[in-house]
Amino acid sequence: MTASPRERRYRLREQQIIEQARQIAESEGWASVTTRRLAQEINHSQPVIYQHFDSRDRILAAVVTQGFRELTALIRGAASASGDALEQLCWSYLDFGRQNPALYEAMFTKPTHLRFAHEDTPEELRASFEALTGIIRQETATTSNNDAAALTELFWATCHGLTSLHLAGRIPETHLAAHVQRTCTMIRS
Repeated sequence: MTASPRERRYRLREQQIIEQARQIAESEGWASVTTRRLAQEINHSQPVIYQHFDSRDRILAAVVTQGFRELTALIRGAASASGDALEQLCWSYLDFGRQNPALYEAMFTKPTHLRFAHEDTPEELRASFEALTGIIRQETATTSNNDAAALTELFWATCHGLTSLHLAGRIPETHLAAHVQRTCTMIRS
């Protein structure tokens, strides 16, 4: 069924709010993302923001959900790339964090009501993990679902650690290649 013009405007405005929140966060940090500021930026009143999102946390959750859709696409792209899929994935993950530091922060360190590894985990978050698990299964000799899930968690934790520490200036760029290589070797062994 085709959406009505009103529904299309509503969805467009909602997407504008999400995009504006991301832009403000990337340039000024998450503390600058307020409903008042978002209303000013999209040229509407604050009650319009609340028609879409009942709290700042819901805006952040929408940003996180969108971020996971993007991350899943990136993971799937790495899986279909030629060469070493694990290494390509680790580099893609690092690049994602470097290109979107505020989004990355929202996805992995800012508190939200979104939960991982629970019955109520949103599909977008599950899809990222499942896409990662598919690559891990393909690139390693795992045979059980539990082994694949555990290796996926370890790989993700390692990529996340490298990304977070690099973004914080704790791991220099010149060390990343060796760390990525060690990560892939560790996961395969």
